[in-house]
Amino acid sequence: MKKRLLTLALVTVLALTGCSSTPAKKDTDSTPATTTDDSKEAETADKSISDTLLWFNATYALITSRNGGDINLVGGYAANDSIAKMMQQGLENSWSVTDRATADEKLKWLTEENGHNAELLELYNQNELSTYSRDELVAALTDESYTDEDRAFFLGIFDAVEKYGDNAIKAWDLSRAMQLSSWYYLAGYYTYEEAMDASLTIAQELQKVYTSWDDMMESYLFGFQYWNEDDITDETSESYARAQIYQELKAQSDSIYSLDWNLSLSKEW
Repeated sequence: MKKRLLTLALVTVLALTGCSSTPAKKDTDSTPATTTDDSKEAETADKSISDTLLWFNATYALITSRNGGDINLVGGYAANDSIAKMMQQGLENSWSVTDRATADEKLKWLTEENGHNAELLELYNQNELSTYSRDELVAALTDESYTDEDRAFFLGIFDAVEKYGDNAIKAWDLSRAMQLSSWYYLAGYYTYEEAMDASLTIAQELQKVYTSWDDMMESYLFGFQYWNEDDITDETSESYARAQIYQELKAQSDSIYSLDWNLSLSKEW
């Protein structure tokens, strides 16, 4: 699924403008479904998977569940040849990742270069949203040049920065970095150890920035709504569906989110 980033110019209440689009974004967080059997013996779910690995899986469990994967498996799937081909195809089509070098480049963009979080903060500053109270912004966005989608988009940016400052949607980027690290392993671009080493570093950064699973997921959902350009309060939206998945996973008797957010993560591989 390709999404575009709206570059709306919100100037003053007296001179509101409409929106213009930039080229479509290519990255997505879904993978193609597969029902292909593989002659190579597949890995099976490790019933004694460590808490550290489960913690890793929890950071991207929403997309794993949405894709029909297994949240008890690294990357959501058992590693085998058919899954490797599926991941390679999906990573190329959705992320322009075709080898180790491009895999490293995309992971660096999400982690070291601040990914979508940097884009959101740039829009926040360009549109001088810090000069508005929330009520003033709501009033400004009542102008007929704005659609309901525009209003949700700008209010989402505003609310994310108000709540998390410079880390507005950092959880969205870091969750996807965790997801990609595991998918790189399944695709054969990273060894298992390399993928888990990368995951450990990213997971520890998440623990530094956020205080709980709820805290992280609120930032994640701000990021998803920003990227998907929908309205999380709309029950037909994908953002709403993601939020519901989180609540459903939390409500499970053996919920992966019962793991302590401040779990001491250790290298066990």
